Amino acid sequence: MNDKLLIHNSRLIKVYLEYLSRYYPDVDINAILEYAEMTKHQVADPGHWFNQHQVERFQEIMGARTGSSNIPREAGRYAVSSEALGAGKQYALGLMSLSSVYLLIEKLYPIMSRGAIVKANKIGRDKIEITSTPKPGVNEKPFQCENRMGIFESMGKLFTEKFAKIEHPSCFHKGDDCCRYIITWEKIPSLIWKRVSRYSILLSILFALALFSVLPVMSWVVLILLSAFITMIFLFYSRHIEGKELRRTIETLGDAAKDHLDEINIRYHNALLIQEIGQATSTILDIGELINTVVSLMDKHLDYDRGMIMLANKKKTRLIYTGGFGYGKEHEELLRPADFHLDNPASKGVFVVSFKEQKPFLLSNISENGKKFSKRSLELVELMGVQSLICVPIVYEKEALGILTVDNIKSKRSLTQTDISLLMGVASQTSVNIIEAISFQKLQESEKKYRDLVENANSIILRRDIKGNIIFFNEFAQRFFGYGEDEILERNILGTILPDTESR
Repeated sequence: MNDKLLIHNSRLIKVYLEYLSRYYPDVDINAILEYAEMTKHQVADPGHWFNQHQVERFQEIMGARTGSSNIPREAGRYAVSSEALGAGKQYALGLMSLSSVYLLIEKLYPIMSRGAIVKANKIGRDKIEITSTPKPGVNEKPFQCENRMGIFESMGKLFTEKFAKIEHPSCFHKGDDCCRYIITWEKIPSLIWKRVSRYSILLSILFALALFSVLPVMSWVVLILLSAFITMIFLFYSRHIEGKELRRTIETLGDAAKDHLDEINIRYHNALLIQEIGQATSTILDIGELINTVVSLMDKHLDYDRGMIMLANKKKTRLIYTGGFGYGKEHEELLRPADFHLDNPASKGVFVVSFKEQKPFLLSNISENGKKFSKRSLELVELMGVQSLICVPIVYEKEALGILTVDNIKSKRSLTQTDISLLMGVASQTSVNIIEAISFQKLQESEKKYRDLVENANSIILRRDIKGNIIFFNEFAQRFFGYGEDEILERNILGTILPDTESR
């Protein structure tokens, strides 16, 4: 069994945390996450996945802190109310019927977990059978089965406002081949009232036919009108209920569409950023201009409040502010002289550690992570009003060149693991361009040294092409032969510095 497989989506953990915050507000969430080897920004990122080992530690500490063994089932039932289940909930409501939701569970379930193969089969009008078999290499535990049952129950509440009923005749954790769930649910209100209105129409017709020859004409007409009135009430009420359910679905689908459009827009800008950095910087060979171009493109495409790049000096003893965006004049005046010491073994600031250890850091709440800054760095952070921050190293072939950092001062959104991945891509592209610029500078310096050496040498140094035409003539040669550079270049050796004779 491999407990390091990434099979549990962060949404599962987020549902648990929302449940704990609501029903166990005294439980220390930070302590639980630390024990489970998780972080808040990982949980906040819907694209992050945890392994079985982390989830088991999470369950272990959660049970110990709450004193309850029933939380997996209750958290699963809470899922329908959770913001974490947003994408799955919106998709489910878009299917319009509860039975279709359960029948497509094998497409919905992977949003939450990759640990089991889930199949669904309709065995009655309002009855579905679902089987769940752990995938090879997955060491699933009983609490995960309980959580799954809670989630299946909560799905019923999306449509009927009541939990679905679950029977569990077979369980993998009790020696069976798979976990088997039989799910039933109550009728959806709009369907019940539709059925009532149809029956009322049918009964009205039957009564009208049966009483036509019994009642006086006037009484029969009154009875027909009364029946029609009652039937219309049922019809209008059923339409009202159906419209209410439809409005709720449309609103949810509208939110889903907006979320998807926002996500597409973010991905588009992220891809465009990397592309534009590659294109714009490929011809820039001045490092200062290069860094200014990168930060201006970040400002254009990303939604961080501020960002900056600090590069190490040649001796790798200092980190120096090189370029940034979003900073006011007073903040730039603070940053420019604020070099960070890389040669101080006692320096434990996040910028220095990120550079030395070549790993990224995400601090979602500066006030809670003050210990990760040196005293001087913390003073600077407080002066600049930083609320949350990401710092990634700029590395080229295992050599650290500097750091890239972004921060929010308004805390308009949570920073996540996805942000780190994006910024690591920006840092990687930037490092390649920096090395190209450094290589070009070294080449220019080398060519200058070579030219100075050749020009100032006390020897005749010249170059000619295969036809004998002179293409280089140093100063000593010019003095020796008495030709100026403009007089000798492109002329043949014969007839100039050598006599043009048959023997020559």
